[in-house]
Amino acid sequence: MFARADLVAGANQDNLDFALANNAKSEFSTLFRYGNLIDRRHFVEPATRGGGVALLHELGVGLQRFLLYVGRLEEIKHPDHVLRVLGILRRRGHDVRAVFAGDGALSGRLRDLSRTLGVEDRTILCGNQAQQWLSQILPHAAAVISPHTGRALSEAALAAAPIVAYDVDWQSELVQTGVTGELVPNLKWEEMAKATERFLADPDYARTMGRAARRRALEMLDPEALDQHEREQYAALLIRFAQRRGRPG
Repeated sequence: MFARADLVAGANQDNLDFALANNAKSEFSTLFRYGNLIDRRHFVEPATRGGGVALLHELGVGLQRFLLYVGRLEEIKHPDHVLRVLGILRRRGHDVRAVFAGDGALSGRLRDLSRTLGVEDRTILCGNQAQQWLSQILPHAAAVISPHTGRALSEAALAAAPIVAYDVDWQSELVQTGVTGELVPNLKWEEMAKATERFLADPDYARTMGRAARRRALEMLDPEALDQHEREQYAALLIRFAQRRGRPG
């Protein structure tokens, strides 16, 4: 399929590299990042979004610090690692909660695990939430924990949230340790807890990383620039089709 394709577009460099490694033609391959598919409310300056504090009071979080996970509650996404991070941080004396926005097959198992780890009273499973809700909550997170996320990672960066992510799939394209957040070895939740603790111990560092993540996300995911790039790629594709059929472009 890749070898025969007249245009291959990866949503990120990791995906595109897979296609190129499987015989996609480099001259007919490009990136179609999904910034133009992200709800525009996530591009609004985080400080002006409003509404987040009231939502946090509704959740029972109030002004307390919290970790945030956004994504499906499925095994492939490792949401249980967020609970394991929370357990470590609680044992180290950090007064922090974990908020999960999303739903899936692991919801019951996560509740069981929270009891096993002794963090049931610090775990809030919110289920699926609307984009407006997410855009208002994200800027308030002490850290967004990303074991393995896609669009949700972009939304966290656009919210200038401090991000701790595993080095898996495309996540290193957005998150670099000490530059735009904290990137840790895949599946090493002890390292994830250590990186999260760095944000909790140094709020200035956390804010600096969050602002840097937003700057990078705005560069990578500018909807207007991505729209224009896609138009240019499809126009070039149509010209190649016309030339192949012996018609003028």
